[in-house]
Amino acid sequence: MDDKGEHVVVMLPLPVAVERGASAAVERAERLGAALGRIKAVMQPAVLAELRRELAVQRRLCDSLEAIADALPDNLDHQHTLHVARSIGSIVRRAHAFEETTIFPLLDRSFRNRPQLAATLERLHFEHWEDESFAEELAEKLIDYVKAAAARPGPLAPRCAASVPRVGVFGTIVSGPLSISADPVAEALGYMLRGFFEGLRRHIAFEEEHLLPLLGEIG
Repeated sequence: MDDKGEHVVVMLPLPVAVERGASAAVERAERLGAALGRIKAVMQPAVLAELRRELAVQRRLCDSLEAIADALPDNLDHQHTLHVARSIGSIVRRAHAFEETTIFPLLDRSFRNRPQLAATLERLHFEHWEDESFAEELAEKLIDYVKAAAARPGPLAPRCAASVPRVGVFGTIVSGPLSISADPVAEALGYMLRGFFEGLRRHIAFEEEHLLPLLGEIG
């Protein structure tokens, strides 16, 4: 402002103005980088802990499904089975959503120099889709089985092994007991249960072995 009270614009030489502008931009970038570093330092342990929690929840689900398979057909707790069946989809979808929206993008950004990681994440994404479809079908079958069992007037009477002719060693015809499943629907359901929780356990083990260490490297 001059003696007359009017504003005076001071024009800096162009090289000086450019230098100051560049310096300010560098300073802003450094502040932003420092802020992002502080955010990452806070968030990273939380992300790692959340992934461990989701994997542990899925492991407990597998244990519950294995117990149900072992209890078929005569020792099944119907109420507990319904509770587990109705939780399968939500547990699996929640874990997958967390991985797809948080873990996978974080790993992809942090390890762009590892092209093989992209293929691994794509395979895990496909397994997620398969597991979710399987989970929906399994939950439906479990609920249907419990409802059908509850509609029966009483427990199924055990079916005794029948004595029928069969081909023995060297093609001879012999007579003896032939084991017959007391409940073929339960047997099929048991195979389905084991196929699901064994596959999910393999998926969890892979992520524990490969994803957790990678997340530990970020920092």
